[in-house]
Amino acid sequence: MSPRIKEILDRLTRFLKTEEAKLLFAALPLYFSWVPILSFNDQILKIRKLCLYSAINTGLFFTLLFIAQIFSLLLFVGSFLSNFVHLVSILLYLGLSGFLIYSLRLKKTIDIPILSDWEKKLSSLFAPIAQLDRVSDYGSEG
Repeated sequence: MSPRIKEILDRLTRFLKTEEAKLLFAALPLYFSWVPILSFNDQILKIRKLCLYSAINTGLFFTLLFIAQIFSLLLFVGSFLSNFVHLVSILLYLGLSGFLIYSLRLKKTIDIPILSDWEKKLSSLFAPIAQLDRVSDYGSEG
């Protein structure tokens, strides 16, 4: 392997271990790319918040796809409504993912009121699950 390629690979591996790379990977418009990042880095608040934003974005996308599938069952206007909802879901998914990446690159704080409300609800839902690994939650053993 040439020294130039080895240097490029070393720089790439160092970048992939940084917090910025993890945030960018979690915000990419790839389905469930946020899951491994959330699984291994859930203690860092910024990463957890962005991963939950991406989870909400993915959930909205699949919800709108389900609604589009239901609309396709209607007679006459079903195909038009289904295609329109499908287009809206794609634009919303790519738009929110693009906004997340754009705000990360400019180092801006992300605050979309509806998404932040849903993110707080998801955080409060998952907080008891995240605390199960603590010994104090199990009580004294004797």
